[in-house]
Amino acid sequence: MLQATPLLTLAAAVPIVALVVLLIGFKWTAVHASVVGIALAAAIALLFYRASAGHIAFDALRGLWNSVSIIIVIFPAILIYEISLQAGAFPAIRRGLTRLIPDRLLQALTLGWCFASFLQGPSGFGVPIAVTAPLLIAIGVKPVWAVAIPLMGHGWANTFGTLALAWDALVQQADLPAGIWLSAAFWAGLFLFAMNVLAGFFICWFYDGARGVRHGLPAILPFGLVMGGGQMLLTRVLPSLSTVIPTTAALGLAFLLARLPRYAGGREDDSPIVEGEKSGDLAEPAAMSLHQAMLPYYALTVITLLVLLVGPVKSALGRFTTGFAFAPSTTGLGFASEGSAYHSPIAWLTHSGFFLLLSAVTAGLYYHGKDLLPGNGIRAACAATWKKALPAALSVILLIGMSKIMGGSGQTAVLAASAANLTGSWYGALSPLVGVLGAFMSSSNVSSNVLFGQFQYATATLTGFDVAVILAAQTSGGALGCIISPSKVMLGATTAGVVGQEGVVIRRLLGASVASAAVIGALVMAFG
Repeated sequence: MLQATPLLTLAAAVPIVALVVLLIGFKWTAVHASVVGIALAAAIALLFYRASAGHIAFDALRGLWNSVSIIIVIFPAILIYEISLQAGAFPAIRRGLTRLIPDRLLQALTLGWCFASFLQGPSGFGVPIAVTAPLLIAIGVKPVWAVAIPLMGHGWANTFGTLALAWDALVQQADLPAGIWLSAAFWAGLFLFAMNVLAGFFICWFYDGARGVRHGLPAILPFGLVMGGGQMLLTRVLPSLSTVIPTTAALGLAFLLARLPRYAGGREDDSPIVEGEKSGDLAEPAAMSLHQAMLPYYALTVITLLVLLVGPVKSALGRFTTGFAFAPSTTGLGFASEGSAYHSPIAWLTHSGFFLLLSAVTAGLYYHGKDLLPGNGIRAACAATWKKALPAALSVILLIGMSKIMGGSGQTAVLAASAANLTGSWYGALSPLVGVLGAFMSSSNVSSNVLFGQFQYATATLTGFDVAVILAAQTSGGALGCIISPSKVMLGATTAGVVGQEGVVIRRLLGASVASAAVIGALVMAFG
């Protein structure tokens, strides 16, 4: 077994530290920072971990293939945005939401928290960020914050969202018996409940500090109870729908809360994250209704639920898959990477990217038929999509390649093992950070659970912590890691039109993410 020596630990930390410093400290773009990151990861794998050039190349190819599932989300998500932009949908959304939910903070909570979490339920893969950021911009939120808010808002739904894909990965990887499975589901639901409520508080704090929290409190508590509490109750009986059902209820609740005296009349505020009213934006006659403007998102919801929740449809469409075989390999230090006869297969017709593409086509045809698009609207939307999506796709390829090289050479495992060795009896407090590390590197709670599920199980046994509690902390940490994952941030920055400011977004979210991890760690120490 690979030993976590000080030299190997320090070497493994270099690519991650370099990535964070370049993104946040030097404000490099994700593309430039990830080039350095993957180069460092490969060099350290070769020089310190004695991985062969062939081993590294295969890991890079694994990363390239894994990045495809994200890239096929990026292009259609941006296309929806560009078609909506050409059709003038965003002013209509702003007018409609202002009429139905006059209060701007409640609008931000509804879109950035409830709607983003709702989208995570059946889809995931960055769709909530890519879709919601432009909608927040439409109601006046500044672009950087329009990316940060849904990242913070949807994170809690990353474990049982995507029809509980990350949860299933944890159960399978750790090979959990039924008793531990049920207990871990309860603790995961509890930790994510706390994370959900914290997300509401942080969004209100982002919006207007203490005044924002006071104003948003009557919405935070019922939203948190319905979404986080609802998920916690459903995790043990219906995990695949434990995010879908509560978030659907929360969207209905938003329109009821809008009738409260506190929110019904709207209010003048000077939030630092909101742009001033655009001259004439709300006074001009509406070219389309709110429902017409929301058509792409209605289509996305209906298509996703129809395909994923109707068994025969999902089974028929799920047959069209592609995957590649990768042989097992071992480094010179004895760290083994398992091979795969059919690595990370993509079911093209049940993937979120396909749902987004169908939604974009539906919207384009509808707007064209209603004469809501200019003559060259579709062509202009496609050209703008290509220009925005290309750098984002390159960044994703490099970042996931970096994570695969680190994982395949043993660097990620050494970092996790060193954390456990250094913390000892305090391991429980820091156990969520192992999940954070995995998701930060891979932009996936699923990958984090696959990487570290068995490791967390073994470490919990050695350190005397309740296995169910530690595993719950693992996947909760993975959900937190998705909030600050560079490739997820890049996805939102692309649709929000702020490519190059990914480090700014991560800086905005670091404090809230660390605080949330500390709360989960404290709960682990108290109950584990």
